[in-house]
Amino acid sequence: MNTKEEINQAFDDYNKTQFGGWPWPRYDQVHPRDKGRFAKHADGKEEIRSS
Repeated sequence: MNTKEEINQAFDDYNKTQFGGWPWPRYDQVHPRDKGRFAKHADGKEEIRSS
C-alpha cells in the first residue's frame, strides 16, 4: 500500500468483510469461568490445559 487509493481500498475491504469476520456470535464473547484454560484454533481443534 503506497497510494491513497490503495489505503482507501484497504479500509473499504475491512468495512465489507472485517478481513474474514469475527467467528463468534457476540463481539464481547466470554467463556464460562468453570471452563478453565483452553485454546480454540481456527481449524476447530480445542486444546485443554491439563493440571
